[in-house]
Amino acid sequence: MSGGSLLGGRAVTVVIAYPEALLATARGLIAEGEFSVAVVVAHMACEIGAERALSRAYEAKDTGLLGESAEEMLPCYNLANDRVRSLYNAVTGNEIQQQSFWPAFMESATRRNQAVHEGIVLTKAEAEASFKAASDLVAFLKEMR
Repeated sequence: MSGGSLLGGRAVTVVIAYPEALLATARGLIAEGEFSVAVVVAHMACEIGAERALSRAYEAKDTGLLGESAEEMLPCYNLANDRVRSLYNAVTGNEIQQQSFWPAFMESATRRNQAVHEGIVLTKAEAEASFKAASDLVAFLKEMR
């Protein structure tokens, strides 16, 4: 996502990474009282962050075709999914479930699934907790090179 503006006759472009843009959208949805939707959007940011982290890891290991084949077998990019997490851990050499934010992320993934699949309406406190967990995961994934 990018936007441009003209400052003193010069064009200035600001680029925002898509996961961060989705997190900003989730923050706005919380402010508007759309708590369940905010959690879903925050998890979209996590999935895009995971996809990008995997792509970087494949490139770093020079496993282009292998990476593409492995990704085709994934059901999604949700790190709460055992197969996705196992592939992420194997490719990056990182045990993501050992990170301090992991329990909060898994609780958030459960909330997201309840909202999407069971129609449960989430509270502001739950949305805030999910936003924090998603933000922590996205920040961690962004730092992984």
